[in-house]
Amino acid sequence: MKLAIVVGHNARAQGAVRPDTGETEFAWNSKLAGLIEDEARLFPQIKVQTFFREHCGSYRREIEAVYGKVDAWGADVSNELHFNSHSNRAATGTEVLSSGSPTSMRYAQALQNRMGEALGLKDRGVKIRRHERGSESLMSGRAPAVLIEPFFGSSPLGQAKTDEEHEQRALARSILQATQDAFL
Repeated sequence: MKLAIVVGHNARAQGAVRPDTGETEFAWNSKLAGLIEDEARLFPQIKVQTFFREHCGSYRREIEAVYGKVDAWGADVSNELHFNSHSNRAATGTEVLSSGSPTSMRYAQALQNRMGEALGLKDRGVKIRRHERGSESLMSGRAPAVLIEPFFGSSPLGQAKTDEEHEQRALARSILQATQDAFL
């Protein structure tokens, strides 16, 4: 099983910022991708490779380029890493975006369940995206795709559940466990 991890955003446009640490989505999820690769040693049946989005002049070209690399690698499934943010600091929870294909939905639900167990945050559910924000990432590659939003970086509760390395490792393991649940 080949799991492609795509780090959301890019070095030039890094996404939302956690006010507690000043980390951007790109920086925080780059670290999470490394933890997923490290934790994958406990899941020898899952081969993980991380892919980074690079600024290409337009969002569409950026997405097409990274998912072209994912396809060339021969991924069985892809998971793009993000976190939510909101002006209301009380907004909290875990959600997964899916293209709506049966395989994407199966993986999305497994992720929602496992990340919920790992973080203990409100269950915001699995959401199908075909034309809205995030849908390009879900529809551009050949492999079934999901996009995760495990917590709100703007929420003190989300921050508290993800600020320690052992919590980040638990999240990384939950992603691998969900991959195992859905595909192996």
